[in-house]
Amino acid sequence: MTKTEIPVGLETLSDKPKRWDFSRDAVTPGRLTAWGAELACASALVAPLADIPWQAGASAGVVCTGAAVLYERARGSWRRVMVARASSWLATTGWLSYALATRPTLLTMTVGVATWGAGAAVNIGMDRWGEQTREAEAELDRRIEQGEEIAKAQQGWAKLLYDICGIEGAVADPIVDRWPSGAGETVKITLPAHLNIDSLRGYEAELAGALHLPKGGGVAFSAGGPEVPRNVVFIAITRKNMMSGAIPYPKLTPTTINKPVGFGRIGNGDEAALNLKDEGVIAVGAQGSGKTALMKTLGLGLVRCVDALVWDLDTSAKMSAVFVNPYLRHGIGVPLVDWPATNDDECRLVVQAARAVIAARKTEYADLLEDEDVDNLPATAEIPAIHIRVDETKSMADDVLEGIDFIIEEGRSVNVRVDTTGLRATRDYITATMDELTPGRIGLRTNNASELDMLFPGFGAPDMAIFTDPGTVVYMSATKGPFQPAPAKAYATMAEAFPEGSEEHRRMSTLFMDAARQLSSIRPDLDEVSARAAGLAYGQRWARCIPNLRGDSYGNVGPDRMHESVWELYRSWPTPASYDVLLGRAIDEDGDTVTAQGASMTIPRLTETMLDENELERAAAQEAAIELAKTRVAPKSNDELAIELFAARRAPAKPSEVYPLMVKAGYDKSDRTFRDLCAKLALQDKLIKGDDGTYAAIECGEVPDAVGRVPGSEDDPDGRGDAPHE
Repeated sequence: MTKTEIPVGLETLSDKPKRWDFSRDAVTPGRLTAWGAELACASALVAPLADIPWQAGASAGVVCTGAAVLYERARGSWRRVMVARASSWLATTGWLSYALATRPTLLTMTVGVATWGAGAAVNIGMDRWGEQTREAEAELDRRIEQGEEIAKAQQGWAKLLYDICGIEGAVADPIVDRWPSGAGETVKITLPAHLNIDSLRGYEAELAGALHLPKGGGVAFSAGGPEVPRNVVFIAITRKNMMSGAIPYPKLTPTTINKPVGFGRIGNGDEAALNLKDEGVIAVGAQGSGKTALMKTLGLGLVRCVDALVWDLDTSAKMSAVFVNPYLRHGIGVPLVDWPATNDDECRLVVQAARAVIAARKTEYADLLEDEDVDNLPATAEIPAIHIRVDETKSMADDVLEGIDFIIEEGRSVNVRVDTTGLRATRDYITATMDELTPGRIGLRTNNASELDMLFPGFGAPDMAIFTDPGTVVYMSATKGPFQPAPAKAYATMAEAFPEGSEEHRRMSTLFMDAARQLSSIRPDLDEVSARAAGLAYGQRWARCIPNLRGDSYGNVGPDRMHESVWELYRSWPTPASYDVLLGRAIDEDGDTVTAQGASMTIPRLTETMLDENELERAAAQEAAIELAKTRVAPKSNDELAIELFAARRAPAKPSEVYPLMVKAGYDKSDRTFRDLCAKLALQDKLIKGDDGTYAAIECGEVPDAVGRVPGSEDDPDGRGDAPHE
């Protein structure tokens, strides 16, 4: 519960401000007019008029008394106020009748004036009293009405819980938490002392039906925090279908793994999140339930963390592709997933490296743990957490599953966690170790309710009527909360979930491209201790993974399916060590295991420490050109910027050195080959190519052995080429 509201009328009188003056809130012009009319009438009758019978004064007094009573009655005053007003008039009338019958004397007049003054004071006092008592009476009426409503609600809940759950003596709390989203409310129920939340489990669907809730709405139970008595239960009632439609992924704001990672919204508008720093996640859902989309959403939450790396075991490549394609296809930033394993042997290398990292971190960071006086290794940008996501555990080889179990058991204290997914919650998909040591659970729609019953043992299957749309989930955490299955709607990350032409459709269509642009700069590097332990399997991962991700079905890789800067970088790397060597399966002539040798091959990040003085000057010139391109009222054209950046190099340059600079300046380059770019931007007569494959602006004058104009598409009668121009 995030907020409680006291129903109107339940606040105490002591909470109301007291009023001791004749302020305009109490004495309005209309009331002053009424007092004046009464007092004027009384003043006229006080005069000792001759030959006026006393019966006339008595009659006038009776009329004024009746008017005062009717006035107070119309105002809704209490009976004692009307009696007091009537008594004051009758006293004045009695004196007036006596004065008229006996002829006034000085003593009679003195008594009359005193009586008149007392009557005026009583009239004024009674009006103020009448206002206060009228408010008090209305307050009492409200309290009585609220009390009746509360009693009625309590009786209704007591009857409902008795009829549906067989619980007698339950009491509903009158304080209700109404959700800011307007979708429902939370009701506090106090059960008999010998019962707890377990006595309500399994009755969600029946209670939702009794409350006439729509599909997509429903009932969920919560036991509250540790300070809440065991027999108190909070019932979240979702009265609207919160599971229909799609919720766009929020802003790509950098965050930390030390905070819960959000992946959707719950009915009251709060974010659904799990603490992935301290726990892994099991996600189970049938085909079409939105499981892969959920893993993309969780992945976005992880890559937004400045202190977490993501390694994927994804033989279908569906989960990883969107995180690495912005770099592989368009040359944007760096791959957001640090290690995408898309075949069995690559998965084996990830497991092997993770085991080595766990062992190294436990040993070499022991002093850090002692100095920090903590049991678990802190997650920082210098020592990032590692999250290994496994898509479809049933597709993993047996030895890989054994390795995953080991990582789950041993990696907790050094921030190596595992997230797994499966079509079912059986032992074919979830091993015993995963089940016992993974507290985070996310359930999507399944073809059999018993699947979710196994995913949430002891809690019963959730109400299946909430799963109206893909992306509807039920989630919980046995260690961090929510401690019972809670329904939520996962964020959507794909444009197809939104109407074409809408702002959400436009933003989602470039979401992962935007993520690569905005988050590449905050992605951490694996710490030196872990990288050394992971060895060449980690250092040469991209030399192996690029063909796996962008090659054809026969393993052949070419420039047609990747950005030219990536292709040129890939071609510059030596052949990586084979899987047999890295996995220890290769044997030499003497029968000894072949040792892996070679250099690591990384995707470079340009930093000042990597540049010499001349390169710093060139970098400054390039930065100036980029900033000028960004700030000009009339932006430079693509070809103008390309020429200026080539000229700023002051030396021959490869396209792979210029493409990222154009992207940094805000120009979206996605052409397959450099020749295509030249044709598109009409650069044929503005750049010249050297024999070594570099290019430079003509006015630069520093291209040795220039061969002339860069060929264009018109030089190729067969159309656009798939290979780099030589």
